[in-house]
Order: sequence, then C-alpha cells, then structure tokens
Amino acid sequence: MKDINILWFKKDLRIDENEALYESLKDNDILPIYIFEIEVWNQKTHSRRQWQFCKESVLDLRNSLKEIGQPLIIRTGNVINIFEEISSKFNVVGIYSHQETGDWVTYKRDKEVKLWAANKKIIWREFLQFSVFRGNINRDDWSKKWKKNTERELIKRPLRISPIDFDIGEIPDEKIFSFKKDECKGSLKGGRKKGIERMQYFFNEKLNSYSKNISSPEKSFDSCSRLSPYISWGCISLKEIFYKANLNKNNNSIMFKSRLTWHCHFIQKLESEPELEFCDFHPYFKNSRTKNTELLLLWSQGNTGYPFIDACMRSLNFNGWINFRMRAMLMSFASYNLWLPWQDSGSELANKFVDYEPGIHWNQCQMQSGTTSINTNRIYNPIKQGKDHDPEGEFIRKWVPELKNVAIDFIHEPWILSKFNCDEYAKLEYIKPIVDISKTSREARKKIQEITQKKGYWDISKKIYLKHGSRKKTALNKKPKKNNNKKQIQHELNLGI
Repeated sequence: MKDINILWFKKDLRIDENEALYESLKDNDILPIYIFEIEVWNQKTHSRRQWQFCKESVLDLRNSLKEIGQPLIIRTGNVINIFEEISSKFNVVGIYSHQETGDWVTYKRDKEVKLWAANKKIIWREFLQFSVFRGNINRDDWSKKWKKNTERELIKRPLRISPIDFDIGEIPDEKIFSFKKDECKGSLKGGRKKGIERMQYFFNEKLNSYSKNISSPEKSFDSCSRLSPYISWGCISLKEIFYKANLNKNNNSIMFKSRLTWHCHFIQKLESEPELEFCDFHPYFKNSRTKNTELLLLWSQGNTGYPFIDACMRSLNFNGWINFRMRAMLMSFASYNLWLPWQDSGSELANKFVDYEPGIHWNQCQMQSGTTSINTNRIYNPIKQGKDHDPEGEFIRKWVPELKNVAIDFIHEPWILSKFNCDEYAKLEYIKPIVDISKTSREARKKIQEITQKKGYWDISKKIYLKHGSRKKTALNKKPKKNNNKKQIQHELNLGI
C-alpha cells in the first residue's frame, strides 16, 4: 500500500501559516481531512450558527487545497473509525495536526486517538496552534515562551500537493445534528478569505477608533476587529495578526496587541486543568448556586426587564457576537443577580457565540462568577452600564422595540414611569424586572463573603494562583510580609490578572 501522512484539520482551517501542513509534506504524500464529529456537534455548547461558520470555512479550505493539487477530504463520524478506513487502504506513516485545547469531549477523543495511533505504531505529531503549551508549565517562564513562539517567522503555503486517489466526500446534512432553530442573521461569514478581508478593513479603516469605541455595544461592531471567530476556527493565525499589528506603531495598535496577549493566557488554564469546563476553580464554590430553568430562559431570551441587559442579549442572539464588556455584564447578571450556576448560563452563552473558544469562555465565565478566588469580583450594575455606554438609549431602542417611544429620562429604568404616568407605564408591552438589582447584588456579596471566610479558603487560593495566575510585576512578585492578614492576601491575589 502507498505510504501517506494524514493531515488532520481541526480548528486550523487554513493552508497559510500552517506548521502541521508544512511538516507533513516533508517525507510523504498527504491526505488532508476534516471530520465532522457528531458527538462534538451535539453538545449543548454547540449550535447551528457555529456549524454554519465552520461549514463556510471548511468549504473555503477545500477550495484552497484544490488550487494546489489536492481537495480537502471530508468525513462525518467517529475519528478512529475514519482513520481505520484510511489505514485499510493506505500505509499511514504519520498523523499531523495542530494541538487543540478544546472542550472535555475533544480532550477525551484526543486521548483515544493517541492510544489508537500508538497501537498502530503510527506517529502522531502535534504542533502549536497558539502559544499554549502542554505538560507541567511553570507560569514564571510562560510569558517568555509565549513571546518566543509568537515572534517566529510566518510559514508560507505550499506551492503544490500531489493528488491522492480517494473519495473526497461531502459536508453532511445538518439534520443529522440536534441543532435548535437558530437563524443568526447578523453573523459574519466564515472562511479565510472573509477573515483576511475583515483584518485588512480593521487595520486600514478602523484601528484608530478602536480604543474609543471598544466598550460601546453598538460602535464596537464596526470598530473592533471582529477577528475572534476567524481566530477560534483557525482561518487566520494569531502570529499573522500580530505581524499586521506590528506594522502600526500607534497607541491603538499597542492596546489591540495587549488584548491579544491575554488570549493564550486564558487558554493555558484550561490546557493545564481541563476540568475547569465544569468544575469550580475554588472547590468551596461547588454547588453554591441554584438551578432555575425559568430565570435562565428569560435571561437567554433577553426578557429580564432590564433594558440594557435585554438589548445586549437580543443583539447577541441576532449577531452571534458582542463585545467583551457586554459579555462580562451578561454573565455577571446571571451569576450574581439571578444566582444561576455558571455552568448553565455559560453553556447558554457558548452556543450563542460564533467565536466560542472553550479555554477563554469557561475561564471568563468563572471570573465573572467570582469562583476563581484570584480575581476581583465585579458585580456589574446594568443600569449604570447602560447610561455609560448607551447614554441616549439608541442601542436599547434598536433591540428592545417595546421601549422605542420611551423618553430618554426613563429608557434605562422604565419602571420609574409609574411614578409620573401610570397609564403610559401600563401600556408598555415590556416585562417588569424579574429581580431587584440592588437586593440581589447585596445578597450575592454576602454569600461570596461567607464562602471566603471559611477555614482554609485563602490557602487554596494561593495554590490556584501558583498554577494559573498571571506573572505581572505586582505585589505578588515581592516577598510576602510576615503575618499577612486575609485582606492583604486577597488584594495581592486580585492583582494577578
């Protein structure tokens, strides 16, 4: 049988800047393949909007590979079964892929593939997709390793790939998955070509307004890079974006790059501890919150009675993207004011995000829920956030049309209308607040404080920092003073990220 290497595409849907592709071609012809895994796509964190973006990206990848000689092979099903099919027709010498820090299902799958390959005496070589490293990582040296990898030269696409006689397959019908109805009409289109267009547009037209508009839920749609889905699905590499950013020497470029540097920092946490997808950072928070399917549904639909929360959620439901500050606010409201388990609200948000990246997502969910113990707890006030970032109420009126005729003085707190005009308030076809924001915020602070005062809490927190904390030059790098009290320890830990 013919000797080949399998080039296994996962979330690295490009042929440019692709080290696995570059290395796989050195000693054998390759069979490039993408596998739609039913078990992965049927998870509650996955959705039709992500499927659509992925499908567009896979088709774009197939065309790119076809241009250089060998179209992408597409299969649906279990990875090992499909690799068995290939190995029955070819002598598979090696499997080449990028390292993936995915969710628990893909973590288990990779362990099974590793065992299968070892039993078959097939070498599986994995390459860094990002600057996220496997093994026992010392966080003190992590930044140096990150910088060294990010500054490596870009890898050019191959000029030619020899064709292999093998059925290329087709993208499966989405009916085989258990997707809910999900239009997401505002989503960006998938594929490297669209990603490059977006990157060029941002750096050429919008970079200078980046810092000014980054927190605005409306203006950020155009002024932010919106490259996150192309990064998550691997249509563009982080190194390519850094290279482009380094061509610009202004404050906006510096700010943009500083945001990018956190990307791998958060994914590294999940790589080091895959259980963070469903286990609390700090064990004292286990089972501390209460499941409530009714509140979860109202929040997910954008029907909480808080205009800015509802506008942000409805915008996210339509577009599959919203800026970071609004993501944090939505999660904070669910975790503190609704006191929902972050695993439940996090899963709801995950399937709404076209750019769902498990390592970033689950760490952020826990950060905004106060379970990391090494971050400052932020309970966002959605009324204040609305007044700060949508002072005229234009964003609210766009996404909450029930309030389109409400005066600016009442747009953020329509219930105040009842004090001045009961008839006008009664006519509003808008849900009344489902919780008291002030009361639930106070209760949440009290509950969190009670947990932090339990014996041994801060000893565990220090261990969490040593494993996962950022190594900025802060009080944490200094030698600790004797007899530090809990407040001092908490302050130092909060400086970690």
